[in-house]
Amino acid sequence: MNKTVVSYFKLPILISAVLTVVLIAVTSIRLPIQATQIILGAFLGTFILDMEYFLYAYALEPEKEFSKTLIGFLKHRDFANIVNHIKYHKDDVEDKSLNSALFQVVFAVLSIFVVTATKSLFAKAFVLSILASSLYKLSEIYFEDKTNEWFWAFKTKPSKSGTKIFFGGITVILVLCIYLA
Repeated sequence: MNKTVVSYFKLPILISAVLTVVLIAVTSIRLPIQATQIILGAFLGTFILDMEYFLYAYALEPEKEFSKTLIGFLKHRDFANIVNHIKYHKDDVEDKSLNSALFQVVFAVLSIFVVTATKSLFAKAFVLSILASSLYKLSEIYFEDKTNEWFWAFKTKPSKSGTKIFFGGITVILVLCIYLA
């Protein structure tokens, strides 16, 4: 496996691993299958936000150079170059639908609904992992000073302190969801 692939997913997988441990500790699991559901849900949720680029390549802008190159790597099953291409050219994709504040707000509400309405440990771990991953992506955007890209759907972009308040609000929702799980 390419070193770049490992370094690209190192922190998101670590976040999912921590979330897995927390969910196993918080929920009252009695069977190994329940722990497996949590582990699998949290692991799969790690990669959902990166599906943005495949959505862009296949459905939204298939004629762009970014899309053609990504599709070419995918056809040849060159996973290392897929990750490298996404990592180095992620700024070529504008108005991201999954990596945005609008998606994050909608998903935070959906997370509350899923955690309170279902008994499926897989579903709970899956949505909480996606929400935690979106917080990680927001923090990356914040430290790169590109918050306008995250808040592209909003009429007025928040200031740095507004972004911190937004981040804190989504974090509170994540913690609440973990508590309700």
